[in-house]
Parts: sequence; C-alpha cells; structure tokens
Amino acid sequence: MSSGTRALGYNWRNILANLSLQPGDSEQHEAKDIISGADILRDNHYIVLYFGCEWHGVCKNQVNPQLIKIYHHLKAIRGNTEKDVEIVYVSIDRDVKAFERFTSTMPWLMVQYDDKEQLIAAFQVKKDDARKLPKIVVLDTSNDQNGIMNNGGIINKDAFPELHLRMNKSSDEKLAKQFPWRVSAADHACAGICALMFCSIQ
Repeated sequence: MSSGTRALGYNWRNILANLSLQPGDSEQHEAKDIISGADILRDNHYIVLYFGCEWHGVCKNQVNPQLIKIYHHLKAIRGNTEKDVEIVYVSIDRDVKAFERFTSTMPWLMVQYDDKEQLIAAFQVKKDDARKLPKIVVLDTSNDQNGIMNNGGIINKDAFPELHLRMNKSSDEKLAKQFPWRVSAADHACAGICALMFCSIQ
C-alpha cells in the first residue's frame, strides 16, 4: 500500500467517536437530543453504518422499510445486552431537505448532514453511483485495534448485496437472528481466487 493510499475504513473509530449523532423517530426523542459517537461505541458491540439516500429507488422503497422492521427485531433480540447493536445512517442525500424527509421515520441514529463526509471518504462510498448504493457496513467496536480477521474491526465491508438477496427469501426476524451478517464462505473463497489470479499475472 502506498503512503498516499488509505485502507478501507481507516480510522473509523476515531471518526465516529468525535461525531455528534442525531436520534431518529421524533416520537421517541426530542429534536434537541444529541448523542455522542463515543457513547455509541462504548455501549454497543456492533455498529452498522447504513449509507443511503432518498433519491435511490431501491434504498427508499425496498431496503429502508424492511431494514426498519429488522432493526426492531435486532433490538428485541440484542438490546441492552453485551452484544447490543446500533444502526447509524450516513446520508448520501443531495440536500438537507431530502435528508430530513428521508430520515423522518428512521428509528436509529444518524450522522448530522454536515458531518458525513469523513465516513463517506473512509469507506470509499461512491455517492453518485447508484449501482454501489445503498452500502451497509458492519463493524465490531471491541478494543482489539487489529479487529476481526485483521480488518480493523470491519466484519463486512458491504453486507447489502447478500442481505438484499436474503430479504426476498427470509423473514425480518430470521434476518435479525442471522446478524452480524459476516462475509460468507463463498465470498471468502472468491476473494482468495481473485488474489491468486492477480498474483499470477504480476
């Protein structure tokens, strides 16, 4: 890796710890409530970063409504345990009005609209490429800085493609029970084959 290249998710713990997060679901929280990212890291074993936007049809009409149902199951299964999980929305919306509309029914936390760029850059999210959205990153907040499989605590750099397939086949409760949505054995095998192919042509 060259000195000018950052690993995927570089420094995500520090970025998140220094953010102020806005709670969703106005029925449960006052608009003035702000939650420290450091507190979220301390209180949850897993963090799911949900990079999404209103302008993306799949994100708005399919993923978001079902992810809300999965989230409630996750909280029922894991809430207030040592394996607790929190979803944090990171906006790819094109303006603050779209952000406010899209997040109005979200029950989870969200990065404030003006504070999103560091996480977008850290996880190399392509904001204008509809084929790469939404993006769902699963993180382990343990103190082991080498993290899961030496990936800096990144359990799955994008759980969305496989999760989206499962959404059409499994109940929301079953999907919640399958969390933390680790990279499948097939994906690991594919990555290994790709690595071997790459080495063979060097």
